[in-house]
Amino acid sequence: MSASVDSSLLTSLRKKRRAKGPDAWEFRYYETVGQSRQRRSKTIGTVEQYLNKAAARQAVAALLLKLNSEAPPAGAVTFATLVDRYVEEELPERFSTRISYLSMVNTHIRPKWADFPLDKVKPMAVEDWLRQLLLAPKSKANTRSLMHSIFKCAERWELIEIGKNPIALVRVKECSKRLTTPRVLTAAEFCGLLPHLKDPYRTMVIVAQCLGLRV
Repeated sequence: MSASVDSSLLTSLRKKRRAKGPDAWEFRYYETVGQSRQRRSKTIGTVEQYLNKAAARQAVAALLLKLNSEAPPAGAVTFATLVDRYVEEELPERFSTRISYLSMVNTHIRPKWADFPLDKVKPMAVEDWLRQLLLAPKSKANTRSLMHSIFKCAERWELIEIGKNPIALVRVKECSKRLTTPRVLTAAEFCGLLPHLKDPYRTMVIVAQCLGLRV
């Protein structure tokens, strides 16, 4: 059974009072199921999560992508809408990875590309943007890989044509090159360091040095 929602109903968004907790944004819409239209409503989030109606509408746009997954969306889909759905459905479960991805999205990717329609995100523009970021080459490569993953989802959700991922053509030069040469302690320097450390830090340093464990 297929269902679709009219994306023109973005205006059916209201602030709803709750008995407990902050007010919430509620999205009301009609869903076409078979030959009938049924009234639905969904809480998008609180006013603390979305400070104004414009922010709540952006969250609704991501919801409409999910509700209309069996039908092509009306109008141009922006990168903000795509990335909102990616964050909602596709972020890795591992906590450290989720935090890292969210940091890249919110600090670098979203501020630059949020308002771009998907078909306006071009490889050379992304390359130039990555080149100007004040990040280590490896971090630039990680940002590029995350954008590629987000656009792979756009292909799967049929928001862009299969095989037309613009990030596939983006290159990050010298992504494995270090910005600084690491300072490596000699055996004598390491032994000279230990008397200045108290436990549990002394034991931690010995374990890390002898077994090569990363932080």
